[in-house]
Amino acid sequence: MMAAASPKNRLPSVDLARGLAVFFMIAVHTLEVFASSEVKHSIFGQVIEFLGGPPAAPVFMTLMGFSFIYSRSTGLKAKVIRGIKIFLSGYVLNVLRGVVPFKLATHWGSDVSRSLPLDTLNGYTILSIVDILQFAGIALVIMAVIQELKINKFVVLSAAILVTLVSPLLWGIKTHVVLVDHVLDLFWGDEPIGFGFISNKIAFPVFPWLAFPLMGVFLGETMKNSTDQDLTFRHFGIAGSLVLIAGVAVSYSNMDHHFNDYYHSRQGAMLFMSGFVVLWLFITKLMMDKLPMNRFFALLFTWSSGVTNIYFAQWIMIIWSIAFFGMNDSSYTTVVLLIVSFTALSHWVNEGMKYYAQRRLAQVG
Repeated sequence: MMAAASPKNRLPSVDLARGLAVFFMIAVHTLEVFASSEVKHSIFGQVIEFLGGPPAAPVFMTLMGFSFIYSRSTGLKAKVIRGIKIFLSGYVLNVLRGVVPFKLATHWGSDVSRSLPLDTLNGYTILSIVDILQFAGIALVIMAVIQELKINKFVVLSAAILVTLVSPLLWGIKTHVVLVDHVLDLFWGDEPIGFGFISNKIAFPVFPWLAFPLMGVFLGETMKNSTDQDLTFRHFGIAGSLVLIAGVAVSYSNMDHHFNDYYHSRQGAMLFMSGFVVLWLFITKLMMDKLPMNRFFALLFTWSSGVTNIYFAQWIMIIWSIAFFGMNDSSYTTVVLLIVSFTALSHWVNEGMKYYAQRRLAQVG
């Protein structure tokens, strides 16, 4: 999905930011699926919701663009094929974490299935959900074309700003031609479902989410060509703070309008999250500079390099566990234990897949 830079070009603070995003991602997904209303609206729940917001998906998407600049050089064809594979893997995940358990639950008439809005939620709806993998695949293809055409980084940054500005004007536009609308949904679909953790069928439309990897390309180019990375990171911190403040100022008069449903964030929210991500990169750089290397950092680096495996594993485990824990009915203790359990199990799944891949590589060699 969002591979790290090659080992020779690694920036430890970037891996740290991505590794933290992995943990925040698992925590917020667990909270959204299992936590009771009381837990969700508590201080604990609000902290988890925030950590699963700007420091998670926006960080992933920005670092995908950042790391793309540092990745090993391959041809356009190879990059496009990789993007297509990631795009299609999103639908594989939809089947494994959604269609199969949904069909089994409705067939057996489980307690969970009786709470589902079956008039709007069905196997096809779940299969066609547009999630982060579909978006990541499209974004990788777009970035590959940008790199092939050697487009100036300031033009790329301008495109990110333009995407942020025009996105709300595009959401929900349809032609009423089924196949065409399926494609348009990937770019600017907006289909609220309003059921629990499935708030919108189009969770990651290209508009506005493309703004993050485009910004990441700009940041990556800037850092790669920097003669003083420490100074550049400090500039990131200053610029991120200013953009974050601008986002708050723009959003202040109507927070609900700008922050919308998170997946369809308007201009003020996008400014806030973009500023936060850039500031966050500076903060993780400070953490690497001020704190000694430790086992927790090493673990985060492992998660950073295995983010796609972990993303698959945690979602499949979380959704299938609904059969045992129900939805939005768990206490503080249960939610914390589930977060720890899903994190640990996802880690071991990733380790197992790495071991298997290394053995296959050794056999081929």
